[in-house]
Amino acid sequence: MTNPISGLAHIGLRSADIERATRFYHSLGFTTSQSLTLEDPQGSIEVSFLTLCELTLELYQLPWQGQTRDAASLGIDHVALRVDDLAAAQRWVTELGYPLTEGPTLQPSGRNGVRYFMIAGPDGERVEFNQPL
Repeated sequence: MTNPISGLAHIGLRSADIERATRFYHSLGFTTSQSLTLEDPQGSIEVSFLTLCELTLELYQLPWQGQTRDAASLGIDHVALRVDDLAAAQRWVTELGYPLTEGPTLQPSGRNGVRYFMIAGPDGERVEFNQPL
């Protein structure tokens, strides 16, 4: 099967303080293209997408406020690769021997949302395969 990746969708950054992170990236020239709140059994997850030229950052702050998180659990969490056919991408990674760790799932955002799934990278990062709808 041919490689289904068509580009970078976004880089996901887990933040201890999403407002502080947003101010920082705004100071570097990024603008907020979308902000949303997702509901989770442990609370609401704040998510913001920031863009600069062709680069998109997904900042998110997990809901368990006040809980201390070590530095290793903050920062780059996942790299999202854009694909045109999520089912074909799933077959491809399965053939490569990589099990899915999340999804496939629908994430409503933007105009129509995205469908995605995740696999584990070798150093704990997650690799998302992302098909815009």
